[in-house]
Amino acid sequence: MLADFQKDGKYLMLALDHRGSFKKYVNKNNPEAVTDADIAGVKKMIIDAVYEDMSGVLIDPDWGLPAYAEREKPFLLCAEKTGYTDNEGERLTELQYSVEELKALGARGIKLFLYYNPAAVNRSAQIATAKKVLADCRTAGLPLFLEFVTYGNETLGKTRSEWVLKTVQEFLEAAVVADVFKLEYPGDAESCAKVTGMLGKTPWILLTRGEPYEVFKKQLQSAIDAGAVGFLAGRAIWQEIAEYTDDAGRREFLNNVAKKRFNEICAIALR
Repeated sequence: MLADFQKDGKYLMLALDHRGSFKKYVNKNNPEAVTDADIAGVKKMIIDAVYEDMSGVLIDPDWGLPAYAEREKPFLLCAEKTGYTDNEGERLTELQYSVEELKALGARGIKLFLYYNPAAVNRSAQIATAKKVLADCRTAGLPLFLEFVTYGNETLGKTRSEWVLKTVQEFLEAAVVADVFKLEYPGDAESCAKVTGMLGKTPWILLTRGEPYEVFKKQLQSAIDAGAVGFLAGRAIWQEIAEYTDDAGRREFLNNVAKKRFNEICAIALR
């Protein structure tokens, strides 16, 4: 149930489903030397630092799930393969796990991430993937958190606001109404309010998209004021961990910086 992922009606969630790209945060100088145990260990440190404040977490089955062992708060698992298939500049998402497989692993919700370009030829394929996963979630009785990151707007002289709003519109028109929409900041407060109006009673939350923390904090303030109901925050909280080469340094950063950041954005969401 969606309420399982909320605290006082808000989504205060940690994003930690990064896979191949996460290696550079463990060892930026030699990411290929990073082991499975290294990745799971660093992910566990991040979880430990913010666990008290978070209402739920997004993790991956390979490294995030082992790092999250024996925890009580609900978790989402990601359905898609990491990255995308590139076809002459168009990005196509492929599924890696079925909803039933993820449910069997203990997921209480599913996350599907899609790159989306409203001008791309493959947009119908991206919508079809979302429809399939949404239908499978309905069958399994699990909520779907649907995440978009737009691209291609600059090539056509469009703003991110235009692209995010058009993306939301096209999925709604295709009857793809997720339980929660996880969206990038659409550019300004007015666009945030438009998203809220378009979605009606369907909640939306903000992703960090790797923004610096201070930038994301301002974006979240704007989004919450305009009707967003929380966040699923990742790199903006913990990405500087890449600067540390030992566990002591990582823990100091996470406990003194990342934890404080997470607490601050929780306070913003809960106002």
